[in-house]
Amino acid sequence: MSILPEHKEILLSQSESKTLPEWVEFFNNQYTKKQIYSFCYHQGKAIKKLSDEEKSKIQSQNARKWNINQDYFKTWSHNMAYVFGFWCADGCIYGGKMFDITQSKKDKYILKKIAQELEYDGNLIDYVDRQASRINFSCVVIYKDILTLGGVENKSKILKFPKIPEEYLPDFIRGYFDGDGSVYEVKGNRINTAFTSASEDFLFPLWNILKEKAGVEGGSYDKVHYSVRFGLKDSIKIGNYMYKNNPELFLERKRNKFSKHMNE
Repeated sequence: MSILPEHKEILLSQSESKTLPEWVEFFNNQYTKKQIYSFCYHQGKAIKKLSDEEKSKIQSQNARKWNINQDYFKTWSHNMAYVFGFWCADGCIYGGKMFDITQSKKDKYILKKIAQELEYDGNLIDYVDRQASRINFSCVVIYKDILTLGGVENKSKILKFPKIPEEYLPDFIRGYFDGDGSVYEVKGNRINTAFTSASEDFLFPLWNILKEKAGVEGGSYDKVHYSVRFGLKDSIKIGNYMYKNNPELFLERKRNKFSKHMNE
């Protein structure tokens, strides 16, 4: 139904006194948010904006329409370690409940696999302008478990290398590498690799672990690009270490570059 004349008069005189959800409730759900917004827009009338807290609340309510295994990060497994490593690279938590991972759209399939791991049956978000895909949902339990594991909000420059059971270190490092690592070909059919992090408290312990567990002998720190880079021999050792257990989760394009050199 169209907006009644007397309701139009109220909107024209009081539009900025309420948010869209509040106007819908005020009119006892006679009109949709789209109807109210469209009327005010075409009349040049502004509507009260939602506060950040209200936006977060609505986002959380919408996100929790989907199912999720909220206990996923409570028990270590090879796949859980990978997902946590991937989150440490390309994820974030915020607002006391929100969990997020954003990845290039060309690698959307790995986000789908992570969603399956989490038993999350909601939709992934695609950003056309950014050529990126995103998994985003609200779950206080997962938020707190990420904190317990060593994650933090606004982690880019302050994340510390977490305590990972030795059995799952290759999976965690592979997950991080798939998010913030690179393997690239150089002259002579050779490969080099790099791990990137703006937090030295994460990057340097990672470097030491690769020396201790993977047998890496060298590496150089690139302070400008916040990365540790490795040549061919060390790259082969890193590849053998990350993929040694025939893992289920990995980025195919990165593993394929390692495959012709592994076990050399």
